[in-house]
Amino acid sequence: MTESPHGLPGHAKVLILRGMARHWWAFVLRGAAAILFGVLAFVFPGLGLVTLLAFLAAWLAVEGVATIWVAVAGKGEHGVWTWIDGLLSLAAAAILLFMPGLSAVMLVLIAGFWGVAVGVARLVLAFRAADVLLGLLGAVTVLFGAWLLARPGPGLIALVWLVALEAVAMGVILVALGFRLKRLSTEGAATPR
Repeated sequence: MTESPHGLPGHAKVLILRGMARHWWAFVLRGAAAILFGVLAFVFPGLGLVTLLAFLAAWLAVEGVATIWVAVAGKGEHGVWTWIDGLLSLAAAAILLFMPGLSAVMLVLIAGFWGVAVGVARLVLAFRAADVLLGLLGAVTVLFGAWLLARPGPGLIALVWLVALEAVAMGVILVALGFRLKRLSTEGAATPR
């Protein structure tokens, strides 16, 4: 078996994607939740802090649960990085739900750290699976987090718009990835093993 430049045999990369493909619908669900959150944040940017926190926490909770579902149900190389992605999302949701009194700057920093940490986990998984869409998702998430960490003071409305933009971009990528994985799943079911 030949080893690829990424350190994994080509067969292992196919197994990673096939494992993810069995649960393509979880990617579409995560994407739809992200798009819905982003659209609501764009349409109602003046919502109060509590409402923003509730929307953001709900989105992160759906993201975390769906990602952990993929980790639990999937069997393969992607498990560890998927667990990290899901647990970080759930931790960020819990912080936002149970500590709503944090200052706006602290919220920006939490969102920034989440973006960088989850984005790096997604980039590692994308590199291991040699998947461009997954890599794009990780890059968008890292850029979002890095921008928030570099500029934590622009204000809550700027944060709302930035989070909304990132949510919609991430949602579109997740939906596209989910449907691509569905195609892969269908192709895999059609070929004898």
